[in-house]
Amino acid sequence: MPQTTLFSATLGEDGRTEPPLGPLYIAAALENIGWEVDFRDYQIFDGANAFEPEQLLRCIEGHHQILMISCLVDMLPVVIAAAGMIKAERPDTYILLGGPGPTAGAAEFLRTFPELDAIVMGEGEETIQEWAATYGLGAWKPIPGMVYRDGSEVVAGGPRSRIRDLQTVPRPAYHLLDWTHYSAGRIITTRGCPYHCSFCDVAPLWGRKAVYRDVASAVEEMVLLRDRYHAIGISIADDTFVLNRDRVKEFCRVLLDRQVDMKWGCFGRINLMSEELIALMAEAGCRAIFYGIDSGSPRVLDRTLKELSVDSILPTLEMSAKYFDRIEASFIWGYPFENYEDFHCTLDLAASASKLAPTVNVQLHMLSPLPSSPIYEEFKETLVAPEVEDSRCLLLPALLFDERASLVREVIEKAPHLFPGFFCLPTPDKSQKRDRLREVFTALEAMIGRAILDEQIYGLWTNENPMLERGLVNFPDTTSPSERIGTGLALGAFKRMRDKKRENGPAPKRPIRAPGLVRQRNDVLLRVL
Repeated sequence: MPQTTLFSATLGEDGRTEPPLGPLYIAAALENIGWEVDFRDYQIFDGANAFEPEQLLRCIEGHHQILMISCLVDMLPVVIAAAGMIKAERPDTYILLGGPGPTAGAAEFLRTFPELDAIVMGEGEETIQEWAATYGLGAWKPIPGMVYRDGSEVVAGGPRSRIRDLQTVPRPAYHLLDWTHYSAGRIITTRGCPYHCSFCDVAPLWGRKAVYRDVASAVEEMVLLRDRYHAIGISIADDTFVLNRDRVKEFCRVLLDRQVDMKWGCFGRINLMSEELIALMAEAGCRAIFYGIDSGSPRVLDRTLKELSVDSILPTLEMSAKYFDRIEASFIWGYPFENYEDFHCTLDLAASASKLAPTVNVQLHMLSPLPSSPIYEEFKETLVAPEVEDSRCLLLPALLFDERASLVREVIEKAPHLFPGFFCLPTPDKSQKRDRLREVFTALEAMIGRAILDEQIYGLWTNENPMLERGLVNFPDTTSPSERIGTGLALGAFKRMRDKKRENGPAPKRPIRAPGLVRQRNDVLLRVL
């Protein structure tokens, strides 16, 4: 029986872990054709981080000769650094990468980094099965959806057509996980997003087309995770779960009819929400939702093709706060065409959203020019390294100046254009924008400090007090937007600590993240599950 070690090189948020669906789908595809899969999940190992390849090596010690690694953009440099060390120690190891991280520029990754043997691009189930059927036969041919090394030549098979019937895809190999490390389950009901937001690299990965699963099949998977693996909640990992509102209503009605009774969270979109839909989702168990708002400036929203009206944002947040326990409102600053007035519009809207804290948690991160995103393609000649002062607003790990990342920095410096997400783009009036954000952190730290001296505020670490919270966010007219956001972030931090204290899941492998302006998308889904 052929064997492989399949390694998921992803990190959890706030010490929380959730099943890594992408590599679990690949594991199932391999098992279906008779392969034995040794599955490893980096996020459950003590000391896992994006800075030190030595930590990663410890997690895959004793791996099989064929080593498959799945990663996102944030982990790609440390994965490549570790691959070089693996090849130095065991030159016969065949290293195959997959996942969103290496998909953009796959052929160039192989030409630049000889330690890599192959890369699967995009959806991998059919590609990996075709590759596995020919591995070891010595008669390879170009495989759609894959690039691989054949001696000194890099062979590219071109793009593979999207999988149109998701019912044909084997269910993720959940049985390979040690579920004592996971409290929440994770499913997808849709692959792809049709929107054209210029800062996003997800829609291009899927060709801007959405493919839907059968609703009954998705609900059945939730029930399986509940009954067999004792998941206490579900994170729906669709890029935009609410794309088809009639389908979402059908999903909710099936949950209610079957009395599934599970908490779940998802990614929404402001312009697709209505009170009828929100109320039905909440009735069916939805407790958390993520909204990518991205800017409070109509000019910036138009420039990024967001297809969103500023006037609809706050009413939708207020409506959502009536039904959901936790809402993440994500904003971006630092666009190359964003002037100070645009930034101030964003800050004002984020401050208004902060009045709904702690139910609404604001994040405001600096634009990361992700590979494959239209905004990167337009401005890629202007990439600049972030400054240390930007560290609290970076979406991706601060690899370019963290002292632990010396080996990883060498990977990035070898081909900076392959890792644009770790850089930023010049933005007008940056020093003024940073001044306002510095005021946010000052207000955040002041409120945390007050908790030490004020017994009532101190109590928010352990007990909910809606009346006190409303009083703290009922800002006087003289309060600046930055102060409002900072206060709201502090209330969100208190709530996260209460949630952590209440949950019955496994102890975190890493400390809970300090309050700040940047959080990962999946974190909001886990906070209430």
